[in-house]
Amino acid sequence: MQSVISIRNLTYTYPTGVKALKGINLEIERGEYVVIMGANGAGKTTLCYCLNGIIPHIIGGELQGEIYVEGNRTTDHSIAELSRLVGLCIQNPEGQLFCQTVRADVAFGAENLCVPRDELAERVASSIKVCRLEGLENRSPSDLSGGQKQRVALASILAMRPRVMVLDEPTSQLDPIGTSELLSVVRNLNKEHGVTVVMTEHKSDEILEQEVDRVILLHKGEIVADGDPGEVLSKADLLEKIGVKTPQVIELARRLKRNGIPVEGIPTNINEARKLLSSLLDRKILEVKQKLPPPSSMEESKPSSEEPIIKIEDVYFSYTPESPAIRGVSLQFHSGEFVGIIGQNGSGKTTLAKLTVGLLRPDRGRILIFGKDTREMTPGEICKKVGLAMQNPDHQLFSLSVKEEVEFGLRNLNLPEEEIERRTESALKLVGLWEFRDMPPFTLDFGARRKLTVAIVTAMDPPVIFLDEPTTAQDYRGRYEIMEIMKDLNERHGKTVIVVTHDMEIVAKYCKRVVVMGQGKVLLDGSTREVFSKPEILEQTFIKPPPITRLAQGLSAYGIPPSILSVDELISSLKFEGG
Repeated sequence: MQSVISIRNLTYTYPTGVKALKGINLEIERGEYVVIMGANGAGKTTLCYCLNGIIPHIIGGELQGEIYVEGNRTTDHSIAELSRLVGLCIQNPEGQLFCQTVRADVAFGAENLCVPRDELAERVASSIKVCRLEGLENRSPSDLSGGQKQRVALASILAMRPRVMVLDEPTSQLDPIGTSELLSVVRNLNKEHGVTVVMTEHKSDEILEQEVDRVILLHKGEIVADGDPGEVLSKADLLEKIGVKTPQVIELARRLKRNGIPVEGIPTNINEARKLLSSLLDRKILEVKQKLPPPSSMEESKPSSEEPIIKIEDVYFSYTPESPAIRGVSLQFHSGEFVGIIGQNGSGKTTLAKLTVGLLRPDRGRILIFGKDTREMTPGEICKKVGLAMQNPDHQLFSLSVKEEVEFGLRNLNLPEEEIERRTESALKLVGLWEFRDMPPFTLDFGARRKLTVAIVTAMDPPVIFLDEPTTAQDYRGRYEIMEIMKDLNERHGKTVIVVTHDMEIVAKYCKRVVVMGQGKVLLDGSTREVFSKPEILEQTFIKPPPITRLAQGLSAYGIPPSILSVDELISSLKFEGG
């Protein structure tokens, strides 16, 4: 087959002097579906920018080597010319959306390619449908949730019908089923329409189930593995070294092998893992212990007899009369809880967070924080009680340096200068950004800017911390770094932590209680085990439990508890010789 992308001895250094790519040699054949994985800073986004000419035409820097797309050397052609060949969906969707309506944004790129009117209408309608945006065509993109914005950005690329689609973490803000659907759409474009796909991604479990052609691992600007997805993602030691998550079904098989269980081959999806365990159980090589997994740190919290510190009472809110976002929500949060709020994109999660911290006011109903109605509190009073790290960190950043960002809120608390300096240093060290304290915030990558907003909130030291999608754009290690900080603040310092997230493994590992939202309403509210044991309700709001939980539920006929939350718990539920 003919190579549609050919990269030869590519080395790239940013204008700042940071060498991001080192001696990259890569051939991608026409019609391939290639996923590039690696920790933040590995060079994934840089490589994407090289493919459509953003590097070096816009960003500059020093580029050595050659990049060819469809035989065209990228340094010899303008970005406008390359856009007919390569469509790029960038990591932060708001950087690609600027029209007044969803339909206009989806049409914009194709219009600029002078697509005939009838064909343009067909392309726009088709792209809106496959990206699950029907009914939102006339909405302003600025009014949409983060996940919806990401789908609009993807639809705008689809409408251009490029020969090569380059997608930089396109699922980072999507709900679990939305992730599966989007990846399925991309795979369909690849298989049915012959579009070559190059995608960066952190979600190894989902990638393993999507039957991609190749997985490439990047580490510190170099390719360290390239091959069959199952083979590459089975290199657990290498994945751990470079900060890429081992898929849960592969980790399970490795753990069984380590305990002497004869495991032939490596399962690459839940169905294969279910067949493997069923065979082992049928042959009595494995047996199920007659007890639930031992209690973990994530055991369900006991109902509190204390007065709730946050009370949300029959709250309604609409951005416009045609788009109700919150419909009669009533919730209570108690001191010291660790709560996850989950639900599909547009279910009202972020709106609820903004209402709680006073950025929005209820149309009906009320919200009480420590007994006081938020409508009677100033933003300054609320932020002393509830701190919010927003979904898009760029909405919270405006100072000239990382250090000044943290200091700004502290100065508004009228703290002594010595206390401001102490808290600023402590918060930035906590999230690993102290060495970048004098840098402008927007010179940091998106994941680091996310960590900065967490530092801003923790420095304020509120009793309640509200995090909206804290793991977006974080790699495997980064997502756990933030959550371990929250766990420590919760367990050792008594902070109440409320996390809005699409990351079901994060929910399973850290949250003791889960609130499920759908269409602006609360559908479920209970312990994590209880909520994850009701997949039929979760499906209504496009949520799937973690792979290991779904695997356990598929084996419940053998007596395996369906409330399993981790690989450790599934292993502990099994009995085997020496186990």
